[in-house]
Amino acid sequence: MANQLTRRKMQSGEKFLKFRCTDCGNCCTDTLVPVTHLDIKRLMLGTKLPASQIAEFYKSSEFADEGEGLQFVELDLGARVMCLKKRYDEKEEREACKFYRDQRCTVYEHRPVTCRVWPFTLSLDSEGRRITKMSINDALPCPYELDGMNEPKQLIKNWTWDDQQDDEWEKSVKLWNDTHAGGSAEEFFKFLYLV
Repeated sequence: MANQLTRRKMQSGEKFLKFRCTDCGNCCTDTLVPVTHLDIKRLMLGTKLPASQIAEFYKSSEFADEGEGLQFVELDLGARVMCLKKRYDEKEEREACKFYRDQRCTVYEHRPVTCRVWPFTLSLDSEGRRITKMSINDALPCPYELDGMNEPKQLIKNWTWDDQQDDEWEKSVKLWNDTHAGGSAEEFFKFLYLV
């Protein structure tokens, strides 16, 4: 009943509940995936890799939108955004997320929250319980199909998780920038207890 009410209340974008990924890989290739310390911790647990093999830092000029809305960490390299590492995929002849192999995510169960909410953009009611507006982010070409089914409750849960994680990340980055600005990436990982 709650799902039906949520769907009825949506002002636009209800059709996107039928979004189905076609495994094109566009969201895993040719893009930077900003991550938080909590994403890195989850990936470290799932892969047994150190943070330095999961994340790297990128300048604002490496983002199509100059990193608008992202948290910049002040390192000895300058202001940077922490993202998943990339690698060159010779088979596809393009850059890809380090964890994207054979046209699939190899860390799907441990993937960052950003990947979990992609490509949805949601607006929630004041209580954060109902979707009032939904759209598909058009930052990357996405040849999706509308023959699947997504549950509003799961979308809301992931979106709320993403917001909470971003809030905690913002506080951590601010504390670093206020107290340790200019340190190395390794020092930043230690500051976050990722080493």
